[in-house]
Amino acid sequence: MDAQTLIDRLQADAADSLAGLCVDSVLGTKVGTLLPDALVLSTVRQGLTGWLASDSAVKVINTVVEALANRLKAERRPLKDLVASDVRHALREMMARPFSPERKLVLTVIDRGPTRQLVRQLLLDAVLEFGRRASAPVAGMARGLGSLAKMAGDRVKARSGSLGSLVGAVSDEVERQLEKRATEFVDSALAGVFGQIADALSDPRRAAEAAELRIAFFDGALELTGPQLARELANLDVAGGTEILRAGLTRWLATPASDAQLEEFLALVVHREPERTLGDVLAEVGLLEVTRTFGAEQLAPRIRAVAASPECAAWLASLQ
Repeated sequence: MDAQTLIDRLQADAADSLAGLCVDSVLGTKVGTLLPDALVLSTVRQGLTGWLASDSAVKVINTVVEALANRLKAERRPLKDLVASDVRHALREMMARPFSPERKLVLTVIDRGPTRQLVRQLLLDAVLEFGRRASAPVAGMARGLGSLAKMAGDRVKARSGSLGSLVGAVSDEVERQLEKRATEFVDSALAGVFGQIADALSDPRRAAEAAELRIAFFDGALELTGPQLARELANLDVAGGTEILRAGLTRWLATPASDAQLEEFLALVVHREPERTLGDVLAEVGLLEVTRTFGAEQLAPRIRAVAASPECAAWLASLQ
């Protein structure tokens, strides 16, 4: 077969079969051979370093966030009308599945300093407000005594001076005692409150209640509209958060331990089974055929384009 005939065949159906051979060759290669540890580690490190050193990286993120925010602002419908019903129902069904995490795990997550302070303040405010309201009828009764109260007040004032000072002092003392007792009560009850929250989330007997809570949160999120999400996206300051992340990654990459930690991560994600072929790994998750078809469909046009180029004809001529 001469060079021109080969070129003609490659521009026709031969490109499809050659693309299939190339894809099968890659799929038949062991993962450890296809992606050597040193190459993957070097590529990831260089990619991170390049992104961290790029002045335009944050600008690109800002552009993407701005475009997304503008898209959301124009969409007035709630999320539930934007998400396909089948997907929405599947997610809702997943939320309804019973799940009860370990109690200790829940407490480790929720019983933190800021959370404890917030719950303490909320409880204290509620108890104090209840105390003030509970004492209001007593004060009302005293005011309702009318002339009798006035007469007693005048007698006390005549004997001791200022009735206002006496009432103010008593009121302040009652307030102080109320706050003291309320604070003691809340501090003693705080551990029990967190324990009850942990029980509600971790007790298998209350799994249905926890599922209802998750579904309620999910349904609430689906009621959000595009403008609401756009506003929160702007408040999130993605660019500022990205800068913090970039600074942290830069410091981490400069540490001697970063290489070992990257290797551990890549071994878990990429080289879980380096002796298996890429095709075997993809077949295990049902992606072999779709990968083979997609790869061949993408590669065949490239082969045809190369075969039609003058450079390919010159290259074949040089081999003769």
